[in-house]
Amino acid sequence: MKEEEKQNQKSRETQEKGCDGGQICPERKENMWGTVKKGWIWMLAEKQRKRMLAAALVYLFVLLLVANDAWLYKTPVAKITEVKTKESRNEEDVHGEREPYYAQQIKGILLNGEKKGKTVRLSNEYSYSGVLDQKYQKGDKVLVALEGDSLKGTIKSLKRDTHLAALSGALMLLLLIVTREKGLLTILTVVANLGIFVLGFTGFLQGREVIAVCNFMTVLFAVVPLVILNGFHKKTWAAVFSTLGVLALIMGMFDLTMQYTGGLDYSSMEYLGSMDDPGELFRAEVMLAGLGAIMDVAVTISSALGEIARKNPSVSVRELIRSGREIGYDIMGTMMNVLLFVFACSQIPTFLIRMNNDVDFFTILRLHIPYEICCFLVESIGIVLAIPVSIFFGAVFMKTGRIRKDRREDR
Repeated sequence: MKEEEKQNQKSRETQEKGCDGGQICPERKENMWGTVKKGWIWMLAEKQRKRMLAAALVYLFVLLLVANDAWLYKTPVAKITEVKTKESRNEEDVHGEREPYYAQQIKGILLNGEKKGKTVRLSNEYSYSGVLDQKYQKGDKVLVALEGDSLKGTIKSLKRDTHLAALSGALMLLLLIVTREKGLLTILTVVANLGIFVLGFTGFLQGREVIAVCNFMTVLFAVVPLVILNGFHKKTWAAVFSTLGVLALIMGMFDLTMQYTGGLDYSSMEYLGSMDDPGELFRAEVMLAGLGAIMDVAVTISSALGEIARKNPSVSVRELIRSGREIGYDIMGTMMNVLLFVFACSQIPTFLIRMNNDVDFFTILRLHIPYEICCFLVESIGIVLAIPVSIFFGAVFMKTGRIRKDRREDR
């Protein structure tokens, strides 16, 4: 009797919990689902770890391969094993001060060619400032120019491919670790942009006009990276139309300004003798200089408006415009500062070298970098214009499909 009462009590408790017969209790279901979910997350994390480990191993393998790729070079490559340095002479610089020069007697082992493994004697001279020359140290790998069939020669330059491979590989590895699939797409966009540059330069060398080539490159730069990153999405086309629209506006303003103000004096532009029309070259520079900053503003606003519309499909156009305006205000100052730093940092060597040769600061501004100042002003105007243009296209693209859907439902 006692055993029957215990069984009946256990059965009643089971029924109260919703577990009768062969059914599984809700609590057990939750526990089982939690276990399955944890196992699935662990499996995904395990796959990610394996992929990251595989990427790191590939990176190390590529570094090892590049560090031992001397056999791929036609130019003789040597590894420096011994360096003897002594002061050779002193020369007077533009300020009347004496600058010492140093001579290096270098021994190295050839790493490629018919004389591979033999010791070569090299000579090098460098100045204290090191502006036009370089000091070499033991362990450096260098490209050399041999004197005939002898084992004597001079150093042409450092072999830098290992350093470039290390930096490029580290960037790609970090992109894959931090952003995963998006990192891979970002790498593909960089490769695509390099391909567009090669295609444009090839067209120019084949005799095509600079402006035509630049227009073609601009369209590809605006479309290809965004399609690779975001696919054929509304925010992609909103960013593309915003970018191209802003570029059309600022180039129209630039052409009108050049037409009614007499244009710029291109007499101090570098490599002037190699161009029949330097104005076309400068126009192409203006068109491409700030493309990245304008695209950044357009993508940021379009993506933000797209996310707002996705989270809240009932959001009004007015609310989207207000949100886009606030986003634009936040990023406008930082993007203009980025543009300023890019242009300013590229001119630091110009300023230092010319000021070191007693050229006045305002003379440098007036004669040597007016083109960079003009580019900065034009592209800054482009960043400001990108905000309302991106808001307009973003709101139109994000709400057009929704409005049509609502109208069909009303019918």
